Amino acid sequence: MSYVAVVTVAGSIITSVIGGARAKKEAQKQRELQKKAILANLTSQEKLKYEELKILGEVERTKILANSMLSYRTALQEQNTKRLNDTWIYVAGSGLGVSLIYGVSLVAKNSMESK
Repeated sequence: MSYVAVVTVAGSIITSVIGGARAKKEAQKQRELQKKAILANLTSQEKLKYEELKILGEVERTKILANSMLSYRTALQEQNTKRLNDTWIYVAGSGLGVSLIYGVSLVAKNSMESK
């Protein structure tokens, strides 16, 4: 009987050692899988942050472009208003000049006819 007990104890020890080795390998595999999952998650978060920063950069660039276009449009409107005012001054001056020349020519014509 003691021989049976020794064999049973030895078998139990061997089974425990083999089971422990298998459990150790399985635990190591699980840790590797967890590490890979964490790295994949971190990589995904990094890519998302990069895309977010890229989009924010595009938004800021679009805002700058819109503000530039708005200020350009405002400057063009101001220049057009100045040109329009200058045009009316030119037209009024030209009209006065032509009417002055016409008036002088009529006065000269009347003065020649009356002599």
